[in-house]
Amino acid sequence: MKKRFISILLSFCMVMGLLPTTAFAIGWATDNTIIEGWYHLRCMNNYLNLTVDGEAELRKLSENEAFYVESKGGSQYTLKMKDGRYLGLEGERKDGSRVKAVNSPYIWLIHWEATNFNKEKSDIFSLRPPEALKLVVNASGEKNADGTSIIIWKHQKLDAPNHAEFRFIPTNITPDPTGEKWTTYKENGLMGYKDQSGKVVIKAQFDHAEKFSQGMARVYNKAKGAAAYIDTTGKLITPFKYDSAASGHIAYDGLMRVAIDGEDVVNAIMNGDGVYSIESVGNSTVVVMKSGKKLKFDPKYGFIDKTGKEVIPLQFDEAYSFQDDRAAVLEFQGWEHGFSINKIGYIDTTGKLVIPYQYGGENLYDASVLSYKDGLTCFFQYLGKGGVTADGWVKHAPGGIMDKNGKVIVPSNPDRYYWSNQFGLQWKDGVIVNCYFTEVNKEGVPTKGGGREWSFTELYDYSGKLIKKLDGYTDAMPIGGGYTLALHQVPYGETIKYLGTEAYVGYWTVFDCNGKIVVDNVQKNNFYLLNSAYGYANGYVYFGGESYKVP
Repeated sequence: MKKRFISILLSFCMVMGLLPTTAFAIGWATDNTIIEGWYHLRCMNNYLNLTVDGEAELRKLSENEAFYVESKGGSQYTLKMKDGRYLGLEGERKDGSRVKAVNSPYIWLIHWEATNFNKEKSDIFSLRPPEALKLVVNASGEKNADGTSIIIWKHQKLDAPNHAEFRFIPTNITPDPTGEKWTTYKENGLMGYKDQSGKVVIKAQFDHAEKFSQGMARVYNKAKGAAAYIDTTGKLITPFKYDSAASGHIAYDGLMRVAIDGEDVVNAIMNGDGVYSIESVGNSTVVVMKSGKKLKFDPKYGFIDKTGKEVIPLQFDEAYSFQDDRAAVLEFQGWEHGFSINKIGYIDTTGKLVIPYQYGGENLYDASVLSYKDGLTCFFQYLGKGGVTADGWVKHAPGGIMDKNGKVIVPSNPDRYYWSNQFGLQWKDGVIVNCYFTEVNKEGVPTKGGGREWSFTELYDYSGKLIKKLDGYTDAMPIGGGYTLALHQVPYGETIKYLGTEAYVGYWTVFDCNGKIVVDNVQKNNFYLLNSAYGYANGYVYFGGESYKVP
């Protein structure tokens, strides 16, 4: 058992270590790099158009085709034309296939080409079919002349050549009441905002400024050592009093999370002082002011609306942002061996506590695990001070999944646990994956006190009904469309050398929403697979650089 466990953990550590520096991690487009709207697509100073037969080609701006770019989550987008058709592919996806207009929505993966070069040219992208990631949309023959065919072309590197780079040019610039299409700029060391055309809409005046979200933006004053929020006119809707690191910059459900370091700190800021630093000595924390005063660190969290009003008072010891009309809030219980111990509950958008303070897990799992998605969230048993060992290790608490009313969908089990860096409770498009670790004996059979550990996988639907136990599968991920990608690996038999150690051989399988195998025994021994692009689109599942047609 240990052979496999070590190899997977090492591979995952390598994956996490590479993420910040790889093109994949920073280059795929997101809602922050492409704003939904109508665009012309320009390649090598010519424009993507459609012939009367619906085939894509380059042509000058006259008679140009516009595309409505719509996000489908992650880096997946559709490009819809004014006649209701979509830019897409039909038939076999191979080198030289023509890009054309199709009747059904077609999903593209869009890569942000400016990331690795000049961030000022932030409107340059390339398009790849998810089901054929080794192919990129490009101008055939590397020409920009009228009539040049637009095809998919083999190019495995994510950095596309110039004949596969498209500038997304808005068809018209309309006022943005939310400011979400604006960008920040810097001048003389201060930051302000420009609209989509590059026109200054809020002059540079802030020491730091974040992008707008739902009509408000977080800005920072260095002298005060505090953050405030502005509206789209640049007017302050709150005073500079909030902790910049703890307060949010993205609004959810019309609400922005805000935090202060304590009432004494706020009063000092209002009277002309500023925050210099926050210092911790043992279990004691103080706020050091620029005047030299040391004030009690007493953080409180709440939420403001778009006007800056604190509609949910700053009363919580900690809070996460809203998702699905629910926000996790924490109630401080004390310190243990350097760890803050809290109970977790949930509030609705009125601030009412709808799920009582009764859960734990905050020292192992971040807000992405403890926030709602699709009406579900994870919960973990509260272990209190007993959840931290004397030598400073946080124990794994039993966990499960519950709905927005606190009803348990997947129950916790005291003999099962979930590693925080290889988290096993995931769900998407109606399927829940429960991939847990437990103690086993030398034959790999779950046995309390067995002296070894192994992982097992189960599939559930959103009601909590068991779809299938995936015997022999150790890792799994829901990838969309009701499909689950799972790694088959058993604790006996053939081994290989992997990342400097021994690992049991493995292969990948895809299950549908009923637990039926639709793709089997592929990507053998590719334990690095989940660091590549994966998902479901256009009738295909794709992962590890390959794609497979599914029912």
